[in-house]
Amino acid sequence: MVIQESALKLYSTSCEVEGLTEDERYRALSKIPNHPTQMLILVYVLLCDWN
Repeated sequence: MVIQESALKLYSTSCEVEGLTEDERYRALSKIPNHPTQMLILVYVLLCDWN
């Protein structure tokens, strides 16, 4: 359940990233259950405001 809650928070945060399309957001979030370490990388990128 914690991962699902984090994914919901992550989606709202990803909406704030400029240049990221809705399809790219969904594609990134769909990989989380299969590749949890990618979630950490995505969070890092969002926190660093990587352009």
